Amino acid sequence: MILTTNTTIAIQCSQCGELEFHALSLFAFSRQGRKNLHCGCGRQLMSVTSRNRRQFNVAYACAYCGETHYLKLNHHAIWGKEALPLTCPDVGASVGYIGSKQKVTQACREREKSLGELALELGYEEEFENPEVMLWVLDYLRSLARQGDLGCACGNHQLTFELLPDRVELYCECCEAVGIIYADSSDNVRQIEGIKSVYLEENKTWLINSPLRGQHVSRSMEEEKKWR
Repeated sequence: MILTTNTTIAIQCSQCGELEFHALSLFAFSRQGRKNLHCGCGRQLMSVTSRNRRQFNVAYACAYCGETHYLKLNHHAIWGKEALPLTCPDVGASVGYIGSKQKVTQACREREKSLGELALELGYEEEFENPEVMLWVLDYLRSLARQGDLGCACGNHQLTFELLPDRVELYCECCEAVGIIYADSSDNVRQIEGIKSVYLEENKTWLINSPLRGQHVSRSMEEEKKWR
């Protein structure tokens, strides 16, 4: 029987957005019942506590909702062969993983796939008028999301994306705000590459990189349906 005493933890920092990797040894709990893990920016990522090295209480800061989530795990769940996801209950997405180094690394690679890579895998590239520009825009949006700079003024950071041949439309399902980014010309890239954050506004349509760049256009719901 092989007893695994080391595990790998990967978790995205809720403050700076970096994906941090840490090693955790079972022997770290031989004398003290708590182990705190910190990001390079100083933010505490996670705390693991145990009194008997059999049951462990895990608390981790969530990069998605900003809250602290809690898990109660046994030894085999933390020092197992598989990658255990650290999920956000509100969003349903993983902020990190615990498990063997190989499995955690593999899970993180899948998690870090860009929207552009996913679009290619799903065969959407042929649908775009300018695939190169569209893939650049998708990766740009992913970068903003990782930094916490993509969302809606109502507080929702989980926008819905709709990919169309010439543009990406962003929707906030909480307040029905809309953002439109055109992606059919290299001029579109030059218009948005200097924008450091994108936040939609309630009941408004924002033509983010059109000639009306930076202006918000208010429309009634009936006008919006006709416009689409």
